[in-house]
Parts: sequence; C-alpha cells; structure tokens
Amino acid sequence: MLSTNDIKMDIISLLSQINDLNELKRVYEEIKKIEIATPNVSDVKPKLDFRNATTEIGKSVSYKELLEEQNYQPISYETFRKLADEIEWDESLEELLEALD
Repeated sequence: MLSTNDIKMDIISLLSQINDLNELKRVYEEIKKIEIATPNVSDVKPKLDFRNATTEIGKSVSYKELLEEQNYQPISYETFRKLADEIEWDESLEELLEALD
C-alpha cells in the first residue's frame, strides 16, 4: 500500500515530466482547488457534512415501515462472524488503519 509520501513523490515525478506550459497551468489550477487542511485543528473545516447524505422521511413513517420499504433482512451474529471469517486480508492491520487517514 502506498503511503502519503509515496504518492506525493509520484506526483512530483509525473509533474517534472510535463513540459507543456498550458498543461502545467491546468494542473496547477486543479491543485489549487483542493482544500488543504491547516495544521491548526481549530481552523480545520470538515470536508464532508453528513447532512448532505441524508434525506427527510415522512412525518408519519414508522420504524417498521422503513424496514419494509428498504427490504431489511436481519442477520445473526453467527452469520456475520462466518462471513467476516471468510474475508482474506492482504494488508496488515497497520496498513488498513493507515488507509483511514
């Protein structure tokens, strides 16, 4: 799994191969659009707002009606555990946790 620094170095390497001024300007403008988090935690704005992923439900919709509408099928812990045990991980726990950064 590539680290953040590996990816940065790959980007620098790719950029150094571009000789077209217009293409470099285009890449520059795209990079400037990316919101880069500041080191000061109080200044960091959340990148995603969970409210953008939600929608209102009807005022008189019951929990049971929601489950039926979504065709919810419960799963037992034993079934979940069996399915989880079948997953073969190629990465170490440390690599998986690093990917969350």
